[in-house]
Amino acid sequence: MSKLWFGVCFIILLTMVTGASAVSVENVKKLDINETNLWDPVISPDGTKIAYAAYDDARNQQIFVINADGTGKQKLIGDALKKWGLAWGQDKIAYMSFGKDGLEKIFVVNPDGTGNQQLILDNTRQGNAAGDKPPQWAAPSWSSDGKTLAYTSLDEKTDPKIYIVNADSTGKRLVFKDNFKQWSPSFSPDGKNIVYVSYNDRYNEELFIVDIEGTARRQLTFDEIKKNNPIWGPDGTITFISYENVTSSNEKIFAINQDGTGKRLFVDSDYRQRSPTFSRDGTKFAYDAIDSTGVSRITVGDIVGIVSTTTTAAVTPSPVVPAVTTPVAIKTTEPAKTAAQTPGIEETPEGGSDTKGVALTMIVVLVIIIVLLAGILVLSDKFKKK
Repeated sequence: MSKLWFGVCFIILLTMVTGASAVSVENVKKLDINETNLWDPVISPDGTKIAYAAYDDARNQQIFVINADGTGKQKLIGDALKKWGLAWGQDKIAYMSFGKDGLEKIFVVNPDGTGNQQLILDNTRQGNAAGDKPPQWAAPSWSSDGKTLAYTSLDEKTDPKIYIVNADSTGKRLVFKDNFKQWSPSFSPDGKNIVYVSYNDRYNEELFIVDIEGTARRQLTFDEIKKNNPIWGPDGTITFISYENVTSSNEKIFAINQDGTGKRLFVDSDYRQRSPTFSRDGTKFAYDAIDSTGVSRITVGDIVGIVSTTTTAAVTPSPVVPAVTTPVAIKTTEPAKTAAQTPGIEETPEGGSDTKGVALTMIVVLVIIIVLLAGILVLSDKFKKK
């Protein structure tokens, strides 16, 4: 009897563990703020504020900060230069703009708008403007302790590669030398690895993970579909921008496990999606939702845990391998422009992910398993008595 009940518990536990592969996003809401055209929203480490780029009244691209409910809008910077590629660190916001030499540079500013300055004072490009120099290199990425930035720049062969630099602008170094272009880096929560985009030997964009010492890399995805902007999410999940298949035209946010299994849509709504971003503790989530007319809305949600999923079949991840080959360029699009609407917040009609239904299905399956095993137990007891 005790052995059978032990088996029941083991099967239930196994079912729950093997099903635990998708982050559940709930309370998904679109912020109703003045800008209807904006780009690169990024949530603060504590999840209480969101920074984004948009146009001010003089039609200059600026960085704004709002509360996570859409209130308390504040403009951080007043110069007339373009701005994009935001990253919110422990106590600084990094962003891309143009230096005095006309090249793309990383700047940092305090969240209250003070202390705005160029970070790395050299003559290299430290990013690229969206749409004009594909592939888009994406924003720099802060380590969780705020002491280091990973970003894309050019090596001696003028190929984009991943570099890291200290927050005080010292210690700049190349992370991993290979024959591939590399871009769109994102630090892991423990600061030991970087996920980024590069090419496979068929010249297709895939996600790779490399340790910050640059000893080796591992290919994470194998679907040969364009992708960008990978971001480490909660519980080891990595989210990124891609397409449902090779013929799709609308970018969506997908998620994948660190071992390369379980690729799936992260939030199943919206016409297009960009710029996934998480609070440091992984409980708050925000992204750029774009409707069919091109209007952008910052969308926020709560990460409520891990549930089972029945999405895209897993692929077998490759072992750590050295890189080879020569890559190709990819077409990207420019961020949106313009403004007009009112403060407040409203529910998203489509809602967040379909995880509630999946969770309910899992519970029903578990109940059926328990009932069947209980029946087997009763029958086995009867046979023993006979």
